[in-house]
Amino acid sequence: MDDIFALNRRLARSWWDMTEATFAASATIAARLPMIAAAASGFGSRRAQRETHEMVAEKIMAAAEGAQAGALQTAKATLKVMTGENDPTAMAHHMFDVADATMRPARRKACANARRLWSRSG
Repeated sequence: MDDIFALNRRLARSWWDMTEATFAASATIAARLPMIAAAASGFGSRRAQRETHEMVAEKIMAAAEGAQAGALQTAKATLKVMTGENDPTAMAHHMFDVADATMRPARRKACANARRLWSRSG
């Protein structure tokens, strides 16, 4: 029974992490949209263009880090399943491990950017 409660806590934590990342990404986009529009139109300053390029590179790096972490966690989960940790609750925990590892870099970057941009503007 404890396994089910632990699984429910993981589900709630995963939901909270995704919600936090969604709001952080929305706040970051809202703060950066004028700069992105100016850089895309060619009327932006060099600083805005540089910031836009850095922003895109940062997102690509976060996606690559997440893919790498997810692949590593998938290999670990596969090994655990092959060595006997294959009951349904353990399998669900393995899937949460993969999802958490994959999302962690992007969520970390999104939350840090939102804090930085909104503390500077507000």
